[in-house]
Amino acid sequence: MNEEVKAALIRDIEGFLHQGAHAWHLSRGIPYRKGYLLYGPPGTGKSSLCLSLAGRFDLDVYILNISAVGSRSLSSLLAELPPRCVLLLEDVDAVGIAQPRQGETDIGQAKEDAARDRPQSQGKLSLSEILNALDGVSSHEGRLLMVTTNHLDHLDRALIRAGRVDKKIELPNADKDVIFRLFCMIFKRSEGNILDPKQPAEDDETVERYAHEFAGKIPEREFSPAEIQSFLVEHRGSARTAVDKVQ
Repeated sequence: MNEEVKAALIRDIEGFLHQGAHAWHLSRGIPYRKGYLLYGPPGTGKSSLCLSLAGRFDLDVYILNISAVGSRSLSSLLAELPPRCVLLLEDVDAVGIAQPRQGETDIGQAKEDAARDRPQSQGKLSLSEILNALDGVSSHEGRLLMVTTNHLDHLDRALIRAGRVDKKIELPNADKDVIFRLFCMIFKRSEGNILDPKQPAEDDETVERYAHEFAGKIPEREFSPAEIQSFLVEHRGSARTAVDKVQ
């Protein structure tokens, strides 16, 4: 992903998890929890980013399958979460709880209250039940909520309003920089590589030259990082071959 966006995200989480952050929130009556929305097309690394952040900060990940639980079991599950963890809600646009309201320009507290009162789920849970569970007493201190979606415009604004979701981060399809770095990640030498004596590996300077050529042949924002990585892995035996076959 974009290096500046990634660095800002890491700094934000570091600040939230800092030793004195809990006391700061407590003294001001602000709930000590943080929410992030990651949105973008499929294959742009939303779920992978959540898992990488959990590893970076040594946090356990709890993946909530909304379509498989009812309101009572949801409350019980959230009550069992440890104080510091990542709660991951993947693809919320696909589980029938996030239908947008038409003609709405300002959410407002009154409109959010109305949203709580009407079911919007095609499964076992209504939107109001999920909002109450996320905001309720079972919402532990120090929890990082990560919500992912492929379609930001499909989400009900009550679900992602400030206070539940503090930052919205777009993970778009690959630009030239991401394409270049993916190429280098696949073809640059690393420790533990098993070299084929019949196919000598290109040196890093050559790989970077090929990477620029490769990135120049792919239109920006058209393919996901997952699609590009899959192609590169398929041709991992030769950087030159990957460039020759890119069209």
